[in-house]
Amino acid sequence: MPQASIPAVFMRGGTSKGVFVRAPDLPPAGPERDALVLELLGSPDPMQIDGLGGGISSTSKLMAVAPSTEPGCDVDYLFAQASIEHAAVDYRGNCGNLTSAVGAYAIDEGLVHAQEPVTPVVLHNTNTGVRVRARVPVRDGRAAVQGEHRIAGVPRPGACITNEYLEPAGSVFGTLLPTGAALDRLDTDAGPVDASIVDVGNPVVFVRAADVGLRGDELPADVNARPELVARLERVRGSAAVRLGLAEHPDEAARTSAQLPLLALVAPPASYRTVSDEPIARDDIDVLVRALSVQKLHHAYPMTALLCTAAAAHVPDTIVHEVCRPAEARTVRVGHPKGVADAHPDVDPAGPHVTSVAVTRTARRLMAGEVYYRLPVPDATNATPAAQEVRE
Repeated sequence: MPQASIPAVFMRGGTSKGVFVRAPDLPPAGPERDALVLELLGSPDPMQIDGLGGGISSTSKLMAVAPSTEPGCDVDYLFAQASIEHAAVDYRGNCGNLTSAVGAYAIDEGLVHAQEPVTPVVLHNTNTGVRVRARVPVRDGRAAVQGEHRIAGVPRPGACITNEYLEPAGSVFGTLLPTGAALDRLDTDAGPVDASIVDVGNPVVFVRAADVGLRGDELPADVNARPELVARLERVRGSAAVRLGLAEHPDEAARTSAQLPLLALVAPPASYRTVSDEPIARDDIDVLVRALSVQKLHHAYPMTALLCTAAAAHVPDTIVHEVCRPAEARTVRVGHPKGVADAHPDVDPAGPHVTSVAVTRTARRLMAGEVYYRLPVPDATNATPAAQEVRE
């Protein structure tokens, strides 16, 4: 079977990694494009052994970037989240962590003119229509890598990239509160569960950790080692997917809408220890968070969930507003399994209206070259995944 290839760059953005390609190198939207994305990343397979995916949701991603056709924007980018265990690609949301690498990619690929010491790049996410104002440090005409900025979940510091998400509410459903209420009650097979469904960056269903029998400081390995608990959390997420019209039945959500909505478990600030046994003091965070991402507890916290959490902390009557330390300051600090992340929302609670949410991240170009795929591109629905279980 012959192989073909397209130019690609492998990049880390925040606590995610993914394959970056030029958008014109992909087929148009449809089954052919989906099959190619699955082929490049090696899905479906828990190990993604035959592709560039890493076996967890944070590394099963692709970005397609092109000069923007949107007035006032520099580049368009499409995010693809490949399911690991199903032959499915989700384009309905965005990846905030990997977005932090889009500006750097555009500069290094010559899609925008590099300016030192900082190049402003206006990004247009074609999944959601949201614009992101990026400020990328530049040195010697390339996106800077070296720096002193540290983020929880990445072992080494780097150059600080600022991404400001402009008017990010309603990114998928067109409104901040897709159900029209700040507090809903979901019917699950284990009984009703209170939830706040908020759409900023991506739709997130917020649930009190205590309402599902958790403290909020659990570590991913401990939760993911309990399949019955993960299945119960997925059914809560599935119930929210049904409420949002993304699935007809909670049990179908893992297949029909694996990525959205994200499920966030929130609790009042409390001292805890990270996955690396680092102590985090109660006074250093405003809210304790954990997230379910593609049917596993996330190793850190999705960036779009961080955006949404920071905004929801300023929206009266939401569960985040209830459990969060009073959010009078512009900065909201969340405690996740790998440490502390913060975001800077600009929210008018009277509306409520979210003007913007800003975050800082680091990004790095890891490899550039050609990514190969078989011809004809195999039908991923006929794949036989390896039997190994991969835990995030």
